[in-house]
Amino acid sequence: MRQKWFLLFVGIVLPVWFLGQSQCSVDLPKPPFDVTGSYSGTWRGQSEDNQAQEVAACPLQITLTQDVSAGYPADHGVQGTVVIDYSCFQWPEWFPPVPPSTVNVSGLLGDNGHLVLLSGGCGTGFCIVLSLDGPAVDSDSDGHADSYSGTWHLAFLLAGVQPFGFSGTFSTSLAAN
Repeated sequence: MRQKWFLLFVGIVLPVWFLGQSQCSVDLPKPPFDVTGSYSGTWRGQSEDNQAQEVAACPLQITLTQDVSAGYPADHGVQGTVVIDYSCFQWPEWFPPVPPSTVNVSGLLGDNGHLVLLSGGCGTGFCIVLSLDGPAVDSDSDGHADSYSGTWHLAFLLAGVQPFGFSGTFSTSLAAN
């Protein structure tokens, strides 16, 4: 009887114990760099309606945070704000002047440096939906992104008015501290 218990122990318990001790370690991808910082630049494009309006070199401010010390996949998560300046728009005469908007964004940094930021914010009777999509670049290999550029889409949803928006390109550089 003792021999059966011993064989059972050796045959089942020891292999299970060894398997538990030798857990496979999987190397999860780390972000290619940190995009935390303030970026300044411009955005341009045109309206997405029948009377296309060109938007040329509007000021753009982006502030981002990323916790690269977090575990995967949270270490790839990015949050921040985008300040959209509408001073270069040609608004309809009936539309009141629009001050700059600060829009909260969040997104993910891909292992290849591709950063996608999205936002959707609504107030009473008014919504702004923003997307920014493009490569962040660490040009000096210091572990921090130096620029972020790509395509953007901005949609306005106003109660009682047909949705309208703009799309185009943007280009920003990390602001000096």
